[in-house]
Amino acid sequence: MQNFLTQHPIESHIQQLVNLIKSFSAPKKRLPVKHQLSADEIIARLELALNTNSPVTVQLNNSLLSEDVSNLFGYIYQNNQGQILVQSPKTHKMIGVLPGTIRHLSI
Repeated sequence: MQNFLTQHPIESHIQQLVNLIKSFSAPKKRLPVKHQLSADEIIARLELALNTNSPVTVQLNNSLLSEDVSNLFGYIYQNNQGQILVQSPKTHKMIGVLPGTIRHLSI
């Protein structure tokens, strides 16, 4: 009887759903916003990141109207069409980056 009360499958399923809803409604963690680099500094750092084979951290603006930012960490590549790609060192997944959204580049 005690096993039934502590591990009732319906209650655990409901609890899982409640926890899932809580995780979606929880506010996003705020990243520390780095200062906005000038276009010349961003271009110089992108060239350096493309020519060296070391991972970089790219901070992107998520919106033009807010200070909401996201960070990407990985290797910088450029394809034949000129698109900037960031490859994650762990998953090797390539993510396209719009150059106008780059806020800061740390090498």
